[in-house]
Amino acid sequence: MSKTKRLIELMMTVNAKRKFTARELAEEFNVSYRTILRDLDELSELGVPLYSEVGADGGYYVLNERMLPPVLLKESEAIALYFAFQSLQFVGSLPFETEIGYVLKKLYSYLPSDAKLRIDTMKDRIVFWNPRRVQTANELDVLLHAAVDQSTVVIQYDSQKEIKERTIQPIGLYSHNGFWYCPAYCFLRKDIRLFRADRIRKAVHTGGKGQELPYQSIMDWIELSESEVSNPITFLVELTREGVRRAMSDRHLERNVQEREDGTGWVNMDIPESELMFFVELIWTFGEEAHVLEPEAAVASLKRKLKNLLEKYN
Repeated sequence: MSKTKRLIELMMTVNAKRKFTARELAEEFNVSYRTILRDLDELSELGVPLYSEVGADGGYYVLNERMLPPVLLKESEAIALYFAFQSLQFVGSLPFETEIGYVLKKLYSYLPSDAKLRIDTMKDRIVFWNPRRVQTANELDVLLHAAVDQSTVVIQYDSQKEIKERTIQPIGLYSHNGFWYCPAYCFLRKDIRLFRADRIRKAVHTGGKGQELPYQSIMDWIELSESEVSNPITFLVELTREGVRRAMSDRHLERNVQEREDGTGWVNMDIPESELMFFVELIWTFGEEAHVLEPEAAVASLKRKLKNLLEKYN
């Protein structure tokens, strides 16, 4: 076995073992004790985080930040990976720790010169942009771990009126338009609710396992939530030409926009009764470009908002 191949296999082996002795490795790779010591020194120089202890119970340990073995990539795959990773730089919060700049630099440094030139040309012409938000989501890692383990979390949620404590079982996380969202089963409401992660002020694992949920993945929830509506009510809105343009740019409305020949139009859709105030707030931002016709509860809510706004300026 060549030295290069032996080092690659040795890296894979120590990552799998986590704890081992040099003599064990020497026997496994059929090399001398001194040779395996030199190999381990070279792995350390390459960045494999090895820690050694002396004594009867001593040996080598691989620290938590393990080095992965080399992965062979085609040039096109490496370029795609570079830009996929670069897109994370515009996401304000992530549910896992990552050093984006360092990883990009490392990947870039191993590319041949012509691939580097290709990336240098492309990165000035393409960007996967997401709006940066002032609000940061600080509990993403707790929510993600609970979703993976299907365990429960106690959160302090900043709603419109006050900070409320809820016990939830996260289904998963998804990012949209610069915000992170966490659909979860709420044990208070006994139903699935959608929480905006930046409004979760604190999240603590309860240590308890959750219940069986009808979603195997976050994509299951997204697809089913878009196709099924629980306790539906009709949401009917008349739109001006500009209102149609704005509604067509909103993911919650675009598929339900009907347009007339003159460019005006309307939205007629069934929404969950529990999400009514969300849609009221959404249409409120349209101003005079939208006129809500149904339901009456939405009309009444908009009238109250207008009344309160007028009182501030009187």
